[in-house]
Amino acid sequence: MKFECSDCQRRYQIQSDRLPKDKIVKITCKNCGAKIHLDLREKNSQDAELDAAPITPSDGLTEPQQENNQPETDLKEKVLGGIEDLPSMPHVVIKAHELIADSNSDAKKIAEVIETDQGITSRVLQVANSAYYGMSGKISAIQQALVVLGYQTLVEIVTMVGTASILDGKLPGYGYESKDLWQHSLAVAFASKIIANMKKPDLANEAHTAGLIHDVGKIILDSYILDRKAQIDVFMEKEEKSFLDAEIQFFGFNHADMASEVCNKWNFPQTIALAIKCHHQPSNSDGDDLANILHMGDYLAMLSGIGYDNDDILYELEQGTMDFLNLKQEDISELVLQVTETVNEMSL
Repeated sequence: MKFECSDCQRRYQIQSDRLPKDKIVKITCKNCGAKIHLDLREKNSQDAELDAAPITPSDGLTEPQQENNQPETDLKEKVLGGIEDLPSMPHVVIKAHELIADSNSDAKKIAEVIETDQGITSRVLQVANSAYYGMSGKISAIQQALVVLGYQTLVEIVTMVGTASILDGKLPGYGYESKDLWQHSLAVAFASKIIANMKKPDLANEAHTAGLIHDVGKIILDSYILDRKAQIDVFMEKEEKSFLDAEIQFFGFNHADMASEVCNKWNFPQTIALAIKCHHQPSNSDGDDLANILHMGDYLAMLSGIGYDNDDILYELEQGTMDFLNLKQEDISELVLQVTETVNEMSL
């Protein structure tokens, strides 16, 4: 069922079988803290008949069709063409990642590359002086940031700065306002980094990068979602499904598939592309550490309530993920707090 907060109009969706029957339920809005009252008491027979009625074209939902009756592969190729319309990842970001992966490069070279772009340089210095890094007002040059923070952290900051402008726009198909996707992505990046530092520290930087761009496929799919908005809304409400389910139902592929293709365009490592492709179902990754870390990071970001995701109540952690990462249920609240505090300390 779908409902919204009457105070801030934030929308939610949740499967009915996850709610108690015949009760009035109080839910706290994660956006404004207001109480949402859901009356789940038994409806009259007429309402029950309406709820039980099958979905028909008159309900606003027709059979999902690929555009112009194209086969799924043709539609996917058309959607993939939208990658070319994405804002380019700044050359400085791509070059910095290439250098950090090259054992023959040195930290000074990375700093020199960053300094070729004055816009990115100024924003990197702004972030480097944020409360999160504990250097408020102390860093005034890239070379200084390199010495104080280290080249791994410097590349992390460059990646954040480079992706911010790509992810901060509205996505009307998904219902995202300006900066919603960016805030969610930032939360996933730091949540994934926190988990990586606990599970496998050598993956911390890759986990952070993967978190930043894990949902970039939504930018490509948004116009296609918007074209089918009425049908998709009816499908999600009647079938109690998520946007992820709707993507598969209507297109035969999802935003994670698209995001992994973007990784290839931007020349990110295949390890990141695989983790992003499987970030909703890490069991499909053949036990890949980064895929499980990213899935857990996405879940923690959802629990933090940072950014907007109208699927967040439906988001379920895949069985076995916490065991794989050696996490216990009692760890979750502390991890969510860390994520929230980290994002709040960032100057972006």
